[in-house]
Amino acid sequence: MRAERSQRDELGGGIPLPRSQPPRSRAGHDEWSPARPDPRSPRPPRPAAGDRPRTARRTAPPQRGIRGALGVLGAFLVTLAGAGADSLLGVGLGTLTTIALVGSVVVATLLVRRRDLGTLVVAPPLVFVGVAVVNIVLAPSATFSLPTIATLLIRGFPAMAIAVAAALVITVVRLVARR
Repeated sequence: MRAERSQRDELGGGIPLPRSQPPRSRAGHDEWSPARPDPRSPRPPRPAAGDRPRTARRTAPPQRGIRGALGVLGAFLVTLAGAGADSLLGVGLGTLTTIALVGSVVVATLLVRRRDLGTLVVAPPLVFVGVAVVNIVLAPSATFSLPTIATLLIRGFPAMAIAVAAALVITVVRLVARR
């Protein structure tokens, strides 16, 4: 710390005030710079990994349930199986596909973690589109064209709407119940 000057000193007179501490060398640390350990001093040995004391960490409580992506994948596979059965029994995606989509989304919404519930609310249209694309590619009588996709999506709208509504109702019930 440098000697402080009084206002009288600036005007040409007065004595500088004494320093509060003796001056330090330039290589040392002053009170304004952050404290750094001397690189020349020996460091204490680090304890082994097993000897370190554990610090109390605050971790989130483990959540029960499956991940949202796994729930969507399960809904896709079940709906794909329903669409395959529907294609064998009739032409196109029909009642079995709707039942498979709604049932698989309901089960997945019940099994998924609370923080992933939104994933399953928005997933049924995407699942249905994926199943429709697979159905068009694998069906020998269908061609992969815009009118074919539009027809499947228009006919599949009730299935998608019912599945989204069911997932939304279960999501609201689970969030209100705080399971």
